[in-house]
Amino acid sequence: MSKFTKIYWRSSGVPLWGQVFLIGIAVVALLMAENLRQRDPTVEKNYATMVNAAKIMREGMDVIKPLRARIAPINPEFDPQRSGLIGLENSIITTNQGGRQAKQTTVNPNWAAVAVKLLADAGVQEGDLVAVTVSGSFPALNLAVYSAIEALGADAVIIASASSSQWGANVPELAWLDMERELRRAGVISLKSVYASIGGIEDRGVGMPREGIQSLRESIQRAGIPLLEPANYQEAVANRIAIFREYSAERHYQAFVNVGGGATIVGPPGIDDLFRSGLQHDAPARAFAVDTVMGYFLQENIPGIHFSGVKNMAERYGLPLVPLEPVPVGNGGIYSATVYNRWLAVFLGLALFGMTWLIVRSARITSIFNRAGRHGNVTKPMV
Repeated sequence: MSKFTKIYWRSSGVPLWGQVFLIGIAVVALLMAENLRQRDPTVEKNYATMVNAAKIMREGMDVIKPLRARIAPINPEFDPQRSGLIGLENSIITTNQGGRQAKQTTVNPNWAAVAVKLLADAGVQEGDLVAVTVSGSFPALNLAVYSAIEALGADAVIIASASSSQWGANVPELAWLDMERELRRAGVISLKSVYASIGGIEDRGVGMPREGIQSLRESIQRAGIPLLEPANYQEAVANRIAIFREYSAERHYQAFVNVGGGATIVGPPGIDDLFRSGLQHDAPARAFAVDTVMGYFLQENIPGIHFSGVKNMAERYGLPLVPLEPVPVGNGGIYSATVYNRWLAVFLGLALFGMTWLIVRSARITSIFNRAGRHGNVTKPMV
C-alpha cells in the first residue's frame, strides 16, 4: 500500500484589509525615502574638474558665437541665447529631422560637468584613452565632451560625421568640423578628429543633395582630416571599429562616448532605442542583433556613454530645459551629491516591520479565539 504525504494549505489569517494596508504603508515608506533624500551641497568628489570643464566649454561657446554671427544672422527666436550653436531648420547639409528644444537645452556649459561625471563613473582618469564618435547634430554636446576630456587630462580617438540634423551645426560655412578647427585654433581644445565621414544614411549622405555632399567634403578638407568613405552600412561600422583598434596603439580604451543617434553607432530604428542614455555596461540581447559601434565596445566590456534623450538627461542631472539666458558655470544639480537620509530609512524600515508584526500577531490572536469559539459550540454526534 503506497503511502502519501498529505499537504494542507492554511491561510495566513491576515484579513484582506490588513494586507492592503501593509502594501499601502510600504509604498508610502518607499516614496518618503525617495523624495526626502538630502542633497549634499558639499558636492561631488570631482567638483573642481567639473567646474574646470564647464569653464572650458563656456570659453568655447564664446569663440563660436562671433564666428556664427559673421557667417549667418542668428535668429533669437530659435537661438534665444544667440549662442551660434543652434543651426537652421534646413540646409543643404541637413540629414534628417531634429528637435529644436533638445538642441536649445544643450546650450549650457554645465553639460561639460555631466560629461565629467559620466566619464569618471566609467573609470576614466588622467592619461586614460577614450573612444569618441560625434556628428554635427549636437555641437554643444560635442564641445561638452571635448571639454570634459581636456579637463580630465585623458586622451581621445575621435571619429566625426560632418553632417547634421535640423537645428544642429548645419550652416554650410560653419559645420561641426569648422567649429572644431576654430576651437583648436583659439587654444580652447587640443583634440582633433582622426577621421571624418559625410554622415547621414549609410554614413555617406544617401539622399542628400550633391552640393550638400560637396560642401561637407570641403569642410573635412578645411579641417585637414582624412575622409572616411564606406560603401554601405556594414562597411561604415567595420571601418570605425578598425580605426579605433588601429589608433589605440595596443592601449586599452577605458570608455566609449557617443553624441547623438547615428545609425552606424547605435543601429537603425528599433535597435537604437535599446541603448539607453547615459552610462551603460550592457544592453538587451536584441541590441546586438545588428552590428553597431556601441555594441562592439559593450561586448568588449568597455563602458558606453550615450548622449541622447537630452530632456531626460537634463532632468536627471538637474539642468534647465531650454534656458533663455546664459547659464552660469557651476549652476545645476549635477554638482551636488544626492544621498539618502539613513536615519529616516531606518525609522521607516522599523516602523514597517513593527506594523507588519502587529497586524500578523493580531490576526493570529483573533484566529485562535475564533477557532476556540467554534470548538465550544460543536454538536456531538448521537450514537
